[in-house]
Amino acid sequence: MHLHFFTKILLALLLVISLNELASRHYVRQDLSRSHRFSLSDQGSVLFSGIQRPAHMIIYFSSNSSTEGSELFEDLEALMQEYQIKGRENLIVEYLDPIKDLERARKLQQHYRFNPNENAIIIDYMDHTKIIPFKELGDYDHSNTIACEPPRLIAFRGEQVINAALIELSEIPLKKIYFLQGHGEKTPGTAPLEVVGRYLQHQHVNVQPLNLAMTNQQVPEDAALVMILGASYDLSQEEAEVLKKYWSHSGRLFVLLDPTATTPHLLQITQAAGILPRGDCLLSSYPSGNEAVSSHDVIGIFLSGCELTKQFLNLNIVFAGPTESLDIASPQFAPPVEAVSAKPTQEIEAAKQSQRRPLIEAAPSFWGCKKEEHEVGKDLSFIEGKDSPPPLIIAAIADLGALHDDRVAVSAARMIVVGNSDFIQDKNISAVDLDFFSSSLNGLIDRVQLTGNTAKMKAYFTLNLHEEQMQQIAFYCMLLIPLLGAVAGLTIFWRRRS
Repeated sequence: MHLHFFTKILLALLLVISLNELASRHYVRQDLSRSHRFSLSDQGSVLFSGIQRPAHMIIYFSSNSSTEGSELFEDLEALMQEYQIKGRENLIVEYLDPIKDLERARKLQQHYRFNPNENAIIIDYMDHTKIIPFKELGDYDHSNTIACEPPRLIAFRGEQVINAALIELSEIPLKKIYFLQGHGEKTPGTAPLEVVGRYLQHQHVNVQPLNLAMTNQQVPEDAALVMILGASYDLSQEEAEVLKKYWSHSGRLFVLLDPTATTPHLLQITQAAGILPRGDCLLSSYPSGNEAVSSHDVIGIFLSGCELTKQFLNLNIVFAGPTESLDIASPQFAPPVEAVSAKPTQEIEAAKQSQRRPLIEAAPSFWGCKKEEHEVGKDLSFIEGKDSPPPLIIAAIADLGALHDDRVAVSAARMIVVGNSDFIQDKNISAVDLDFFSSSLNGLIDRVQLTGNTAKMKAYFTLNLHEEQMQQIAFYCMLLIPLLGAVAGLTIFWRRRS
């Protein structure tokens, strides 16, 4: 009887041990928070799970430090845990407190030459080193510094900064992205594209302006990508020829169209790749009171069939501002006579060999209204035979040469065309907009593995209250609420006594 009882206990213990052993080797981690703020982005996961050589990160942090950025240590520690899970044995994280280990701190300072009085992250990877001060991991509001108040922490952007550092250390020399200028194009880093400018800094690319009129009509040989962000005036015929030649010789182009502009020479470039803008403006009607009005903010649906956007198939994207639809030519397409250069036969054959795919399609409720009749807020109805019926493509990709495989795009010409340029402006851009822009850019510069959602900032919720509101809160908390509690208590006591 006793032997039977102890056998059951032993088997139960063996079962528990076996289950724990299996769970330690085969487990699933999920972030169930609404904004996934406790997990890495797709970009961060790929970066640290794909480390080929050991990376060494040293968190140099003094426990009694009160310098700017010290309050970010707990967020950084949690981020390091996520990185270690992805990097496993190829990522070594070392925490060093100079107060507890002064000798080790001095050796590191002599080796890496950093400021010992400042908390910092030291990243040693691929025989290169990057020093990141803690204060660069946060976004701060310095508006109160005049009143001798410390800066207010707005958000933690540690993943953005560390991802950018790892890209920088693994890609030397830097990839150069040129932004076409001279035709009213927008420039990242200045209004209204400050958000996109900050993103490009985090992606660690070398951003350069390109004015073909000042470069002897040549695209620099070190260009990894040429971007055209909403040209409001047309290119010259010579500039269009230069860009068509650049694309046909394994060049990369990212074209965001301005539907309100008339740019026939610019459209020759996209037509040479078999992507044909239709010259319309997408609209959708919705009821407002007793009448219907039209809206030009287009809801886009991501389509399958491309590695660059496969992560977004369950998401919608909103294109604010005017949006033009695109037509994708058939495989037998040949560009029109006015779109070809001095060697028309070669360009026609190149266009026939290119592969074209849609990326985003407008929701079925949208149709393409001719530009000259477009007026936002006016009730416009679809006219059969005149307007463009759904389904309507609003973003497309064209490849030329090499393998038609998004994961193997080296030495292939590639072009992405979007029928909207306002969606990346600061007032319009959303998380999905930025992720699509990021995936397109990374796919064009042969970083296909980094496509997907980008690193987000961990925002801190704060209340900005003026003096009168503070006085009202103090009145309610310190006088009115305690007084009501006292009155209620006395009332109950009086009733019980009576």
